[in-house]
Amino acid sequence: MIDKREHFKRGTLRNIILYVLNNGPKGVYEIKKSIKEISMGFYTPSTGVIYPNLRSLIREGMIEERSLEGKKKYYITENGEKYLKENMQKWKNSIELKRKKFEKIEEIGAILRKITDQIISMDDESLEKNRKKIIEILEDAFKKIREI
Repeated sequence: MIDKREHFKRGTLRNIILYVLNNGPKGVYEIKKSIKEISMGFYTPSTGVIYPNLRSLIREGMIEERSLEGKKKYYITENGEKYLKENMQKWKNSIELKRKKFEKIEEIGAILRKITDQIISMDDESLEKNRKKIIEILEDAFKKIREI
Protein backbone atom coordinates (compact mmCIF):
# COMPACT_ATOMS: atom_id res chain seq x y z
CA MET A 1 0.00 0.00 0.00
CA ILE A 2 1.24 3.46 -0.88
CA ASP A 3 1.86 5.78 2.03
CA LYS A 4 -0.19 8.93 1.45
CA ARG A 5 2.51 10.97 3.15
CA GLU A 6 4.88 10.27 0.26
CA HIS A 7 3.12 13.05 -1.63
CA PHE A 8 4.53 15.54 0.88
CA LYS A 9 8.28 15.07 0.71
CA ARG A 10 10.65 16.54 3.27
CA GLY A 11 10.37 20.32 3.26
CA THR A 12 7.16 20.42 1.26
CA LEU A 13 4.90 20.44 4.30
CA ARG A 14 6.56 23.53 5.76
CA ASN A 15 6.04 25.34 2.46
CA ILE A 16 2.40 24.32 2.38
CA ILE A 17 2.04 25.61 5.94
CA LEU A 18 3.41 28.98 4.78
CA TYR A 19 1.00 28.89 1.84
CA VAL A 20 -1.90 28.19 4.22
CA LEU A 21 -0.88 30.93 6.68
CA ASN A 22 -0.56 33.43 3.84
CA ASN A 23 -4.37 33.42 3.78
CA GLY A 24 -4.53 34.51 7.42
CA PRO A 25 -3.59 33.34 10.90
CA LYS A 26 -4.61 29.84 11.88
CA GLY A 27 -4.38 27.43 14.76
CA VAL A 28 -3.01 23.92 14.37
CA TYR A 29 -6.46 22.41 13.80
CA GLU A 30 -7.18 24.94 11.03
CA ILE A 31 -3.78 24.25 9.44
CA LYS A 32 -4.51 20.49 9.45
CA LYS A 33 -7.94 21.12 7.92
CA SER A 34 -6.50 23.36 5.19
CA ILE A 35 -3.86 20.79 4.27
CA LYS A 36 -6.52 18.10 4.14
CA GLU A 37 -8.53 20.30 1.77
CA ILE A 38 -5.50 21.01 -0.42
CA SER A 39 -4.85 17.25 -0.68
CA MET A 40 -8.55 16.59 -1.32
CA GLY A 41 -8.71 14.47 1.82
CA PHE A 42 -5.82 12.19 0.97
CA TYR A 43 -3.46 13.53 3.61
CA THR A 44 -4.02 15.07 6.99
CA PRO A 45 -0.78 15.58 8.87
CA SER A 46 -0.75 14.73 12.55
CA THR A 47 -0.02 17.42 15.09
CA GLY A 48 3.19 15.49 15.77
CA VAL A 49 4.28 16.38 12.23
CA ILE A 50 2.91 19.92 12.18
CA TYR A 51 4.48 21.17 15.43
CA PRO A 52 8.12 20.51 14.45
CA ASN A 53 7.50 22.34 11.16
CA LEU A 54 5.95 25.27 13.03
CA ARG A 55 8.89 25.42 15.47
CA SER A 56 11.33 25.38 12.56
CA LEU A 57 9.45 28.14 10.75
CA ILE A 58 9.39 30.22 13.95
CA ARG A 59 13.16 29.77 14.44
CA GLU A 60 13.73 30.88 10.84
CA GLY A 61 11.57 33.97 11.34
CA MET A 62 9.04 32.86 8.70
CA ILE A 63 6.09 32.73 11.11
CA GLU A 64 5.29 33.79 14.64
CA GLU A 65 3.03 32.43 17.32
CA ARG A 66 0.57 34.69 19.12
CA SER A 67 -2.20 34.08 21.59
CA LEU A 68 -5.60 35.17 20.33
CA GLU A 69 -8.54 34.80 22.70
CA GLY A 70 -6.60 32.21 24.68
CA LYS A 71 -5.73 30.14 21.62
CA LYS A 72 -2.41 29.90 19.83
CA LYS A 73 -2.49 31.21 16.30
CA TYR A 74 0.30 31.22 13.77
CA TYR A 75 0.96 34.22 11.55
CA ILE A 76 3.18 34.52 8.53
CA THR A 77 5.86 37.21 8.95
CA GLU A 78 7.31 39.58 6.36
CA ASN A 79 10.21 37.13 5.93
CA GLY A 80 7.74 34.30 5.35
CA GLU A 81 5.75 36.37 2.87
CA LYS A 82 8.94 37.31 1.04
CA TYR A 83 10.10 33.69 0.92
CA LEU A 84 6.69 32.55 -0.25
CA LYS A 85 6.49 35.28 -2.91
CA GLU A 86 9.94 34.37 -4.23
CA ASN A 87 8.99 30.70 -4.37
CA MET A 88 5.22 30.97 -4.91
CA GLN A 89 5.15 29.87 -8.53
CA LYS A 90 7.16 26.76 -7.71
CA TRP A 91 4.86 25.92 -4.77
CA LYS A 92 1.72 26.70 -6.77
CA ASN A 93 2.91 24.40 -9.54
CA SER A 94 3.76 21.70 -7.01
CA ILE A 95 0.42 22.03 -5.23
CA GLU A 96 -1.47 22.10 -8.53
CA LEU A 97 0.32 18.96 -9.73
CA LYS A 98 -0.54 17.23 -6.46
CA ARG A 99 -4.14 18.41 -6.70
CA LYS A 100 -4.45 17.04 -10.25
CA LYS A 101 -3.00 13.72 -9.15
CA PHE A 102 -5.41 13.56 -6.22
CA GLU A 103 -8.32 14.37 -8.57
CA LYS A 104 -7.33 11.42 -10.75
CA ILE A 105 -7.08 9.19 -7.71
CA GLU A 106 -10.47 10.49 -6.56
CA GLU A 107 -12.04 9.27 -9.82
CA ILE A 108 -10.71 5.80 -9.08
CA GLY A 109 -11.87 6.08 -5.47
CA ALA A 110 -15.39 6.91 -6.64
CA ILE A 111 -15.52 3.68 -8.65
CA LEU A 112 -14.17 1.70 -5.70
CA ARG A 113 -16.87 3.23 -3.47
CA LYS A 114 -19.53 2.18 -6.02
CA ILE A 115 -18.21 -1.38 -5.93
CA THR A 116 -18.19 -1.37 -2.13
CA ASP A 117 -21.71 0.09 -1.99
CA GLN A 118 -22.96 -2.56 -4.41
CA ILE A 119 -21.46 -5.37 -2.35
CA ILE A 120 -22.84 -3.92 0.88
CA SER A 121 -26.31 -3.61 -0.63
CA MET A 122 -26.43 -7.31 -1.52
CA ASP A 123 -28.57 -9.45 0.73
CA ASP A 124 -26.77 -12.09 2.80
CA GLU A 125 -27.83 -15.00 0.60
CA SER A 126 -26.73 -13.33 -2.62
CA LEU A 127 -23.46 -12.19 -1.06
CA GLU A 128 -22.65 -15.67 0.21
CA LYS A 129 -23.58 -17.23 -3.13
CA ASN A 130 -21.38 -14.78 -5.11
CA ARG A 131 -18.60 -14.07 -2.59
CA LYS A 132 -15.99 -16.26 -4.29
CA LYS A 133 -16.81 -14.85 -7.73
CA ILE A 134 -16.55 -11.27 -6.41
CA ILE A 135 -13.17 -12.08 -4.84
CA GLU A 136 -11.95 -13.60 -8.13
CA ILE A 137 -13.03 -10.50 -10.09
CA LEU A 138 -11.35 -8.14 -7.62
CA GLU A 139 -8.16 -10.26 -7.46
CA ASP A 140 -8.03 -10.27 -11.27
CA ALA A 141 -8.51 -6.49 -11.39
CA PHE A 142 -5.74 -6.06 -8.81
CA LYS A 143 -3.33 -8.20 -10.84
CA LYS A 144 -4.09 -6.25 -14.02
CA ILE A 145 -3.58 -2.92 -12.29
CA ARG A 146 -0.31 -4.09 -10.76
CA GLU A 147 0.93 -5.09 -14.24
CA ILE A 148 0.35 -1.59 -15.64
